[in-house]
Amino acid sequence: MKKSFIALLIMTVLISCFSCNSFKIKAQLKNSTGKTVYLNRLENGEMITIDSAVAKHDKVVFKLKKSDSNDALHIMMKGWRRPIVFFADNQDVIVEGDGQNNKGVKVTASETQQKLNEFIDEIDRMENEREIYYKAMDFVKQNIDNQVGAYALYRYKWAVPLQDLDALCDAMPKDMQSAYKTEVLNYVDGLKKTQPGMPYIDFTQNNLKGEPVALSSIVGKADAVIVDFWASWCPDCRKANPALVWIYDQFKDKGLDIVSVSLDTNYDEWLKATEKDNLKWQNHLSDLKGWNNEAAQMYMVAFIPQNVVIDKNGTIVGRNLEVAELHKLLSNILK
Repeated sequence: MKKSFIALLIMTVLISCFSCNSFKIKAQLKNSTGKTVYLNRLENGEMITIDSAVAKHDKVVFKLKKSDSNDALHIMMKGWRRPIVFFADNQDVIVEGDGQNNKGVKVTASETQQKLNEFIDEIDRMENEREIYYKAMDFVKQNIDNQVGAYALYRYKWAVPLQDLDALCDAMPKDMQSAYKTEVLNYVDGLKKTQPGMPYIDFTQNNLKGEPVALSSIVGKADAVIVDFWASWCPDCRKANPALVWIYDQFKDKGLDIVSVSLDTNYDEWLKATEKDNLKWQNHLSDLKGWNNEAAQMYMVAFIPQNVVIDKNGTIVGRNLEVAELHKLLSNILK
């Protein structure tokens, strides 16, 4: 009896110690039963799967050992364009939402995560890019010495000019270990290589017929080339397409060509949108990898629609230009 009690006591202590050294991530996602939920982490520029499980009764529980790392974790499911990113701080986490749509997924976790949630919620209510820029800059400066600040800068890098990105990167502690700090540094480095005045970067992707087409086969033959990054699922892209068609009609006989690079994953949707929006130029390219489109990564595309203008000498002469700016630039080039 005494031996049994001691054994039970030892087992209880061991279980208690394990609980003290671990935390749980509970994903409660409607419409997820039978589907695989992935727990990932960004490491060295690659998404690493830490654990995965098939949801039962719309629930999955992951158990992790506590560690000194406070970098972001990711929940991902097939069909989502982007993961749900959160900071656990070695505390239990609850992820709630719809497995069929990651918009509106709520993460309840540490004070760090609560601070991040409030920041993102506030930005999501903003429509003016200048307001987003100031809010993002303020949040990053307040968290410049931690991983949350690095993640926020990465997430909203599209709203921050290159000069400010450079300054914020310099202000981060040199010894801070953050995958997103590395991503921002790489983004800034790549962005510097694709600014006006720099030579264009060549790439090859398949057209709608499945034929490989190199950008270098187009640059030089035309006096100016607009490389337009878009996708059928992007509302802002679809709204911008009529203006791009208008630009093409204005300058196609003066030496303009357009190369549309789609960040689609579905060929049929890509083709349908191209035809519906009357994108009448010849070169429509994609590798159907979505946000992982290799050409988009070469040009540091963090949002769409986005464009790069290349002259006949292969020099980038414009980037992310609005319609009026495009018209003015092309009027000067294509005289």
